[in-house]
Parts: sequence; C-alpha cells; structure tokens
Amino acid sequence: MSNNTNPEVNAGVHANVGMDFQKNCTIYLFLENYHSLKNQRYFIILEHLEDIVFGFLNRDELIKIETYQAKKSTSKWSISGVLEIVKKITETSQAILNDPHPKSNNFLQENFFATNNTIELKCKVDKQNYTCTVNETNELNTYSSIDKEIKNKLEQGNKNISFTTENIKNLDTLTFRFIDLGRNTKSQLNQLNGMFVSTFGDSIVDHKAALETFYFALEKIEREFNQKNIAVLNDNKKRIESSEIASIINILTNKKLAYDFWREKGEEICEELNISIFDAKTFELHYENSFDKFKDINESEHQKIYDYIKNNQGIFQTHSTDRACISSFLSSFKREKSSTLLELQLKAAIAAAYIEIKNIL
Repeated sequence: MSNNTNPEVNAGVHANVGMDFQKNCTIYLFLENYHSLKNQRYFIILEHLEDIVFGFLNRDELIKIETYQAKKSTSKWSISGVLEIVKKITETSQAILNDPHPKSNNFLQENFFATNNTIELKCKVDKQNYTCTVNETNELNTYSSIDKEIKNKLEQGNKNISFTTENIKNLDTLTFRFIDLGRNTKSQLNQLNGMFVSTFGDSIVDHKAALETFYFALEKIEREFNQKNIAVLNDNKKRIESSEIASIINILTNKKLAYDFWREKGEEICEELNISIFDAKTFELHYENSFDKFKDINESEHQKIYDYIKNNQGIFQTHSTDRACISSFLSSFKREKSSTLLELQLKAAIAAAYIEIKNIL
C-alpha cells in the first residue's frame, strides 16, 4: 500500500511554531537586555511594522527603534534564502522613517534579521571566495561590515526580487543576528525559564509563572488587529509599554517578598490576629490571593483596604514590630470603615496590604 504524503499537512503547526519563536525571541531579547531596559522608557510591538519592534522614548519622542525579522530555521541561510527577508527589512526601514510618530533630531534605527540557525553568505569573484558567517561564535554582523563582493551579489537580487535605490540606501540599518534559541517551542521555553532564573535570581518565587505571565502579555498585543489595515508606531493597542512591563515585574517580585514575609512571620501574625490553627491554611490562601485582587478593578473591597493602608502610613511610625502594626491597622480600619469581606478575608487582606505598602516605603 502506498503512502500519500502531503508536504502541507504540517503547515499550520510550522506556522504556530514560527509565531511562538517570535514571542520567545522577544522574551529572549528582553531578558538579555533587562538590566539596561529597566532604566529606560520603551515599548514593544509584535506583528505590526515588523515581527518585533522595540521603541525607545525620551518624553514622547522616539530616540531609537530596533526591529527584528525573527525566523526559525532547520537549515543554514544562504544569499538566495535571505533575499526576500532583506528586501522586507529595507522596506520596514523606510516605513519607520515615514511613520508620523515624533522622533528626536538624533533618531537612530537598527533593523535585524534574527534567526536560530547559521547565516552563511558566500560568493566567488575572480576565483576568490568571500564568506560572511553568523552563528553562535559570531552572533552579530552589520551589513556595512560585509565584503563588497557579497553586498554586490545580494543587491543584484534575482528574477523575482530586485532592490531599488531607496532599498539599497536603507541596507545600512541592517544587522544579521544569531539568536541562541532551541529548534522547538518546548526547548525554547525551558531555555527562557533558565534565563528568568539567571536574570531575577531569588527575587521571584516562581520563574515559570513569570515566563507565562510575560508570554500572555505579548500574546494579547499580538492578537490585536492593525486598525484600518495600517501599521503605525503609535497604535497603543499593538504596544506594551515599559510601565506595564515594570508593573508585571513588580507584582512578581512583591509576591516573593510576601512569600518570604509569610514564611518568616506567618505564625506570629496568626497569633496576633487570633487565627486558629484550623483556619491558618485558609488565611494563608486569602493572604496570597489578595495581592492579585489589589490590582483587579472589580475587587473594590480589596482596593478599599489597600488604599486605606496607603493613605494612613503614619501608623507605621507608631509601632516597632510587624505584628503590632498589622493589628493596629486592622483595629483602625474596623473603627473607620466597613467591609463586606468575611473576618478571615479582611484580616488576610490587611496583612497583605501592609506588607505590600511597607515594601515600597
């Protein structure tokens, strides 16, 4: 019996893996550059002008744009294989120059072709071989640094792809970049989890949850449609801002501080608030859930408690121990406010709000 093979049968799977690679590549770049990014104002865009866009701002003006045409591959890239990609990058470069987003006088752009396999650009002229290789031993190579013979070969294009004068001018913004990511989604995520551990250490309790949170945030903007089928840099629905990313990181690090606080002082807090051994586990669960509820606009009772402690920070100055201070906040809140929360939930929320406000004082 003959086997009917169809090369298109896995097309959808390959497409999804390719989309995963773009998000995973974004997270890789974020983690790789986190220590410099955290002190800058920036945004990230996916599936818009380019696969990945990092925009850097001074006030509301763009000072720099980095774009990434991110492609996974199971084989080496050659000149013929990169022609279409390079042409697209030159067009993106011009689209960025034409984009109406305000730009500083010294605006700079860098446009990358990023891949997880070797790029090997070769040609032969007058019996002389010329080669440009980008891989794990040589991760970056700017177009301007490539031998002119290879440039000439590339700029000649082929019967389907040709380069205009404007395209060629924009090649100066191009850099070939090797991204050391695995060949499948599972290995990429395992690698990124390790990068979260290396980047944040023990400041985050659950690095896998951190990765999933960031991944979900990127997936949300990726799914947004370009309005009127036009891609512009100031489309807020396609952007995730640095302030939002910082908030995600702060939530994750605050959870670690809250975890450490509970581990060290949970028993004495339960004693101070008269929480029985029977109720201690439920109290701990309410305590942990409160941190997410403080950020949820639908959880008005938790926001009321958080705001109360935030607005009455003078109580911190009247006590020398955590247990006494939490107890004082609870008594003060119950005298001045009402809540629909059950007593156990109220006590847990007071303790959680206390530690979160204390950590930002």
